[in-house]
Amino acid sequence: MSSTPKKKKKRPASKQKKGPKPKRFPGLFLHIILFLFLALPLTITFLVPRPPVSNIEKPPFEDFSKPPPKEPKPPKKPTKKIHKPVKHLPLVAIIIDDMGYDYATDKRFITLEAPLSFAFLPYGPNTKRLARLAHSKRKDVLVHLPMEPDNKAFDPGPGVLTLDMDVDSLLETLGQDIKQVPGAIGVNNHMGSRFTQDRRAMEYVLEYIKDRGLFFIDSRTTKKTVAMEVARALGVPCGERAVFLDHSDNKREIERELRRLIKVAKREGAAIGIGHPHKITYEVLYRYLPLMLKEVRLVPVHKLVHVGALQGQRQHP
Repeated sequence: MSSTPKKKKKRPASKQKKGPKPKRFPGLFLHIILFLFLALPLTITFLVPRPPVSNIEKPPFEDFSKPPPKEPKPPKKPTKKIHKPVKHLPLVAIIIDDMGYDYATDKRFITLEAPLSFAFLPYGPNTKRLARLAHSKRKDVLVHLPMEPDNKAFDPGPGVLTLDMDVDSLLETLGQDIKQVPGAIGVNNHMGSRFTQDRRAMEYVLEYIKDRGLFFIDSRTTKKTVAMEVARALGVPCGERAVFLDHSDNKREIERELRRLIKVAKREGAAIGIGHPHKITYEVLYRYLPLMLKEVRLVPVHKLVHVGALQGQRQHP
């Protein structure tokens, strides 16, 4: 018997093996991924607002290799003590120097509910923005004018006035420094232990300041300063620092300097203290200012120089 081979049944078309599907547009998918990888960071960079610059290193706050110069105590007079009722509290002004670098900390000082005054370094990365903020809150704004120190190891930063400048360069630099601080109504010196000893240089600077209707506060970074003497002779509204609040970053020492500032104000009727935008200084002022107001009246610094409270009271250079 011959056997006939069986015919293979054909599978339905639906059950036949299918080959791999052809890839559609593989290049397009890769291009989309590449575009997102490159474009997304750039989009975020331009659309998301950048935070204010705060981590740029700023110049050291003063050129003290030793503790800052203190004011001499007046000689004791053998007078009888007469107890009189106090009609007016002594006046105190506090200037915060070195403003314009650390945005977050500087802003905390500006928004503090107290009539503090603020001195801005001309070329601080946040100087213009913060100076406008302080001005909008009716705080006194000053130019913290960089001046040449005795110690050449200290760099006062850009815009510094030096004794080797000719008159034109000196006044041009001074004018540019003042323009960098919007709303400034006064000037005080940053460093300057060498510059403020030079009578001729201070005459040029103070004449320029007077012509622009500004006042001058001598930070007294040296006992040999002639700034106040020259300012009085030229008729420039002026005042001088009595106490540096935070030469030390120790909390108790800052409190002690605040008490000393109150003591000077009671003795002389008015006094100016200078501090710096340190976090510890803010914490001490935040806690201590309400206690101070029981003994003194805190005012913007222009209240002292314009009423003459600090002019002509001290006879030492």
